[in-house]
Amino acid sequence: MEIQGSTQRIAESALRQAVTDPESFEPGHVQRFVRFFEHGDQTVRLTASWTLGLIVSASPETVAGSVKPLAKLLESTPKATHPDIVRTLGYIETVYPKLVRETLEELELSDDAYKKRVISAVDGYEPSGEGKVEMTVGPATEYEGLGAVAPETNTTSRPKRNQHQQPTRPPTNPPPTPPPINARRDAFEPVATRGTGSHVKLWQVTYDTDTDTHTALFKQVRHPAPPAFDTAFTETLDDWQAVDDHDAIVPVVSYGTIPKPWFVVEYQEGRRLSERMGSVGVREACWIIDRLVDAVVSAHSAGVLHGGISPRHVIFSRTYEDNTWEYPKLSNWGIPRLLCQLTALPMGVPPRYAAPEQIESEQFGDVDASTDIYHLGVIVYELLAGRVPFEGHPGVVLRKITTHEPPPPSYYNSAIPESVDIVVRKALRKSKLYRYNTAQDFQTELRDAIGGATP
Repeated sequence: MEIQGSTQRIAESALRQAVTDPESFEPGHVQRFVRFFEHGDQTVRLTASWTLGLIVSASPETVAGSVKPLAKLLESTPKATHPDIVRTLGYIETVYPKLVRETLEELELSDDAYKKRVISAVDGYEPSGEGKVEMTVGPATEYEGLGAVAPETNTTSRPKRNQHQQPTRPPTNPPPTPPPINARRDAFEPVATRGTGSHVKLWQVTYDTDTDTHTALFKQVRHPAPPAFDTAFTETLDDWQAVDDHDAIVPVVSYGTIPKPWFVVEYQEGRRLSERMGSVGVREACWIIDRLVDAVVSAHSAGVLHGGISPRHVIFSRTYEDNTWEYPKLSNWGIPRLLCQLTALPMGVPPRYAAPEQIESEQFGDVDASTDIYHLGVIVYELLAGRVPFEGHPGVVLRKITTHEPPPPSYYNSAIPESVDIVVRKALRKSKLYRYNTAQDFQTELRDAIGGATP
């Protein structure tokens, strides 16, 4: 493999090659990837982690010689890099448990308690790259290009729900949304930092209109972008704002490109769907599905695609009616695809939610409306079955997405009727020709089928 260009370009090239031909790497190539874990950009480290995960699943002996130099970085690099290193050791540990364990035992970490946490994290590693590794070692998640809103520390001013009452129904009306304004960046007053992703910084802000002061979420691209990016950014936000009148789409307040591309959206106090998976009841799950699918149908009718739907982009808004569920809203329309211009991650979504065309475009075609239908199929599958269609570390998942048919959702949840199995499996077909022609068709059949999934 020819090594040239910037670190990010090398990382991107390596990941693309690992997706299509993981057995082509030699031990010398892999050992050079270890230096990527010293890089200050979390996206470069994450790309290296996924690359090694792909390689170890296809050619584990190629990676074995890199275990010790990779583990040694835990002694010398900042702790912010450690979750990516630990995740990668977790990939390797699934093949070489003794080698990884003994290597970790030999480390000379100044904090013995931290050493035990690292070993525990690798021992308890979950192949998806989430769960115990991130909770034990640090706050970084596996895919944070767009950042995650940090939890608020002061919630005393919020109206509180009855803590003993579990919501049992959807709200009568969607929650109110902040009005859009045509304003410059300095019209938004920072209130608190709300997190940082590999490509954006987030702030909770306030802004004034003639009638009120409103709260919103401000996002700004962290790194310099080429001039062409500004044009694509503006077009993407134009499209998003053109469809944000739907109640299940996060509304855009304002956006601009000076000094760096930035945009302001509604501020949600609720959690992401990714944080609620596994704890959503059937009736609420069916309602969430209905609102998300309806949002996509509405956007597609206006010619707007999302291109990167995953549970991380579904955020809940508080409602102010008693005994009602929080309102799901789909955010970041077009943003994952846009940030692919700045990132070494080619897919724009975490591997478990990638469509076949996002992995191998030459075989399956480009991202289009059918890709959104596939992503919705994955979310329906996970909400009803309790897991995604394919699990494992990235190498296993990406290959299965392009080569295997998933079990029907009812394989994991026998309460799911066959009618839902049929609809979901059609949405997840590998060839776009055999998926639903439109999101509207998907919605029509899903609504007919999903009635049998509710008690």
